[in-house]
Amino acid sequence: MRKKYYEDAKENAVFERCADVITSLILKYGPALKQKWNLNEWIRNIQAESIWKDIACKRYQRYFIHMMNMKSALV
Repeated sequence: MRKKYYEDAKENAVFERCADVITSLILKYGPALKQKWNLNEWIRNIQAESIWKDIACKRYQRYFIHMMNMKSALV
């Protein structure tokens, strides 16, 4: 016995067919999409790490230049 979603038998059949198609698409493309999303998340994390490393390097460079200027001012 089939589950009844709609009163009209045609609408019920269309809904079940739609659910079947969506389920098959999820089963077919789901793993690839999940892998793509994981890859995108990984790339975003690397980009964020790269930005923070870049900021830290610039700060250390400014600190080093400042210390060199202080050293030359004392001499």
